[in-house]
Amino acid sequence: MLASLLTATLFWADIGPKQALVCPPAVITQCLATLPDKVRQQLPSDKTRYSDALALRAAMAIPVNDPAIAGIVLWAPEQLASSQSALWNGQVYQLPLEQQPLLTLWHELGHLEIKRLQGSVLPMNLTTLEYEWLADCYMTWRSAKSTGTLALAWQQYDRRNLGVITDIDNLSHWSALYLLPVLTDYSAAQIASFPTFKDFVADFFPKVHRFDNDAVAEFSSLLQRVFGSGSVHPLPGYMFWRRPALGQILRPTFSRLMGESAAKKWLQQQRMLTQTPSLVQVSESALNKP
Repeated sequence: MLASLLTATLFWADIGPKQALVCPPAVITQCLATLPDKVRQQLPSDKTRYSDALALRAAMAIPVNDPAIAGIVLWAPEQLASSQSALWNGQVYQLPLEQQPLLTLWHELGHLEIKRLQGSVLPMNLTTLEYEWLADCYMTWRSAKSTGTLALAWQQYDRRNLGVITDIDNLSHWSALYLLPVLTDYSAAQIASFPTFKDFVADFFPKVHRFDNDAVAEFSSLLQRVFGSGSVHPLPGYMFWRRPALGQILRPTFSRLMGESAAKKWLQQQRMLTQTPSLVQVSESALNKP
């Protein structure tokens, strides 16, 4: 499936009851010409605005108001790296990325579906971070239906953790903050059993704790204190009230990349190790659980 998509020019993708037109930037003129007039009128006519908006990103969703078309997705998978890396504990850890172009496409389609669901099963007042983690939930639902496992969802989880460790500007995409309870409370089979993403959202969203801006800002400060380039001297007491929660979010990723023993030791040194490792144990078994 992935190979055929990567060789395609533009194509239609199903998303809920609507469709989205997936457009490589090089064929944006053909892409716009494919759309009905009433949809095209909602989009910029200046072709350079699309490449400028995409910049160095691999994909971007642009929603439209139409009963049949959800929007377009600018998609440049060649700009995606084949791995993600981050530095901590005096070592560079690397995560190989499998099928990342497809995951990125599903993520952007998720943005369009989330727009459609706002005002029904989702509130209108979503933050940027909430848009991103919900789009990753859509990707999780699609990957569970496609593969029967949560392996790709956990890869995205690890990728988001490594991204924010490397550059705090990636905080707006740090979906791991929200994804952990979803990935540990549901098996792949349970997620795949929801016939639509709307059904899945209606089930999990009311249960998920939404962090306010102050809490996210505290996580941001702690991440910069622990992983920032200027953090020479460890301060294990800094923001001690947030450390166990951050450790719980990082532990599945660190356990997979460092090994459980080394991850546990590092988290203990940082005072991030909680007394309830069940979430990590569940996350490890959930990787291949049907």
